[in-house]
Amino acid sequence: MFEEGSDNAAMAAAPDAFSPPPVLWRDERDARHYQFWTRVYAYALYAALGSAVLGLMPPWLLVPVVPLVYFRMALALHELLHARPSSQLPRFHQLTMIFESPMCLGYREHRAIHFAHHRFASTDRDPERYQIEGGPLRAFGAALISPECGFVRWVREHGMSRSLAVDAGIRCAAFIALVAVNPRVFFVYWVALRLSVGCSSFVFHHVLHNDDGRLGTFRLPAPDVVVRMARALFGAEPMLILTEHERHHQWPRVRAGDLPLLPAPPR
Repeated sequence: MFEEGSDNAAMAAAPDAFSPPPVLWRDERDARHYQFWTRVYAYALYAALGSAVLGLMPPWLLVPVVPLVYFRMALALHELLHARPSSQLPRFHQLTMIFESPMCLGYREHRAIHFAHHRFASTDRDPERYQIEGGPLRAFGAALISPECGFVRWVREHGMSRSLAVDAGIRCAAFIALVAVNPRVFFVYWVALRLSVGCSSFVFHHVLHNDDGRLGTFRLPAPDVVVRMARALFGAEPMLILTEHERHHQWPRVRAGDLPLLPAPPR
C-alpha cells in the first residue's frame, strides 16, 4: 500500500529557519472552496462537450472554451491536492474524470505523485523528472503524453490495485462511450483538452523547474504583460501558484493567495 504523502514531508525536504504562521496555512474553508470550484469547472467541461454533441453549439467553440476552463480547473485542483486527501473527498473527485485518456490515474494517485514531486523536486527520485529534464521540445512531448506515462509508471512501480482497476475501468468505459456517441465532436474536445493538459504540465514542470538545463525550482519566466493577461483569463490567485512557485515549494502548506507575504526563499 502506498502513502498519498503530505505537506509535512515536503516541508521536511526543504528545511528553513522561517516557519510561516498557521494563519497562512490552507484550512477547511480553503478545502471546501477548491472542492466546489473543481466540481464547477468539471461540470463546465461536461456541459461544453454535451452542448456540442447535442448540436447546441458548434464543435469549434470547444477549441477556446476547453483551455479556458481546464487551466482554471488545473490550478484549483493543485490547491485541492494540498488541502484534502482522497479519503475526505466524494467519489466524483476521486475519479477525476474529464476524459483526457482511456488510461489515466485518479485523484489519490495524482496526489501521491505531486507530493513526491515536492519532496524530491528535480532529483532522480522526482516522479515528474521525465517532464522536467531535456530541452523544451522533448519536455513538451513528454507533457503531451503525461496521462499515459503517469499511468504506466504508476502501475510499474505500485502495481494495479483493485481500487485503481475499478476506477480506471470506469474512466476507460466513459471515454469509449463518448467516442462512440459522436466521434467527430469528441475528437475536437479531446484534441483541445490534450493540448491544454500538455501546455499546463509543460509549464508546471519544465518551465518552472528547468532553467536552461539547470534543474531546480524557479519563478515563472514570463514578461509582466503575459502574466497580467493570464491573470485576467485564469484569475489572480491561481496565477500565484506559478509566479510564486519558489515560495510554494519552500512552504507548500501556505495558501496561494498568501505566498507573496512570505520572504524570498533561500537559493
